[in-house]
Amino acid sequence: MKNQFYTEQKHRETMNSVDMLEGLINRMCVTNDIDELRHLLTSSMCSLSELYVVEREKLKERFSSDD
Repeated sequence: MKNQFYTEQKHRETMNSVDMLEGLINRMCVTNDIDELRHLLTSSMCSLSELYVVEREKLKERFSSDD
């Protein structure tokens, strides 16, 4: 049997990442430091990319189980 990718643990990790991304975005709106703003942008983009990969894999798993 193939291991399931999107487990309850993966869901909790994903929701934590979503919360962290929201925090990064909120911090971007209040910082006065251009270096921090640049760092927040980079971190946000990386976090969003990671979320995309997880969601893509989740969808691929769902579609393959529908067959």
